[in-house]
Amino acid sequence: MYIPKYSATADLKLIKQLINDYGFGTLITSSINGMSANHYPFLLSEEGEDLILWTHLARSNPQWKELNQAECLAIFNGAHAYISPAYYLNPLNVPTWNYTAVHAKCISEIIDDHKLELELMKKLVKFYEDKNRTSWNYDLPKDFHDRLLKAIIWVKLKVVSIDGKFKLSQNREKDDYDNLIKVLSKNSENTELVNYMRLTTPTFN
Repeated sequence: MYIPKYSATADLKLIKQLINDYGFGTLITSSINGMSANHYPFLLSEEGEDLILWTHLARSNPQWKELNQAECLAIFNGAHAYISPAYYLNPLNVPTWNYTAVHAKCISEIIDDHKLELELMKKLVKFYEDKNRTSWNYDLPKDFHDRLLKAIIWVKLKVVSIDGKFKLSQNREKDDYDNLIKVLSKNSENTELVNYMRLTTPTFN
């Protein structure tokens, strides 16, 4: 991922926040048959100093066969918005796009442990139920639940490198930057983008 200096971040806390905020990511693999890209909900955890991503695939999805001790890329796209020159005080500007993204290069491992699979599924459901402010309690008949678990493959992704790109107008003058936040804040659809702008506000001269 191309990352200009002004939009790069070494703030791991911010990177982890984006993954947790936008956990429905894209998993890209490559094999002798070509490239594959699919979209899954991810769960982030830590093992010592290692970041771990967990996800599951339908057993009928052939991508899982490319995920045993293989290199892969998980992409998380966060808040974004079209930025019109009209949003700035300085008229000498051109349209652009503000966005946030994280790319995690990983080594994958297929999970073959029924107890762990059950634990992971419950954690995944709880995370997204809490995030969605719903209260489904995972109460399923055992035979029905076991059939569902047999139909999926869980994958552990150990992150070997991770890059965060927060392209949020940090290269603009302070007056333009402040006015951009003011304009974007008028639309509730931009709430999360504005929040990330405030988390990454540059130091102006």
